[in-house]
Amino acid sequence: MRASRARDRQAEEEAKRRAAANERQQRRAFQQAVQEIVAALGEKEPRSQATIERSVAALGVEAAQALRHEVEGIEAGGGMMTVDGSRRRTPGGVYLLLFKQRMNEAGRKDELKKIISG
Repeated sequence: MRASRARDRQAEEEAKRRAAANERQQRRAFQQAVQEIVAALGEKEPRSQATIERSVAALGVEAAQALRHEVEGIEAGGGMMTVDGSRRRTPGGVYLLLFKQRMNEAGRKDELKKIISG
């Protein structure tokens, strides 16, 4: 009986270690994705970086990366003008506009307010 309890305890501890390692790996992958997106968009301000981080958390890493690639395509095609046509949007501005559109289409307006305002 004791040996079986010891094995159970060891199995539990091993499962906890694996779960913790998996969580650390996911956090590293998330942070790496955020840093790649921030660098690709050329964002320097901590507030903008934090907004992008929250957007990645809301969308998920894959969808945020796809959005970044869409922004890169728009930039390669000459960029996007502001509504009044007076200037080009920054890559970060294009990303944020597309992000807002995605959130509105998904019916996540309340969540969007929290993400944008911090």
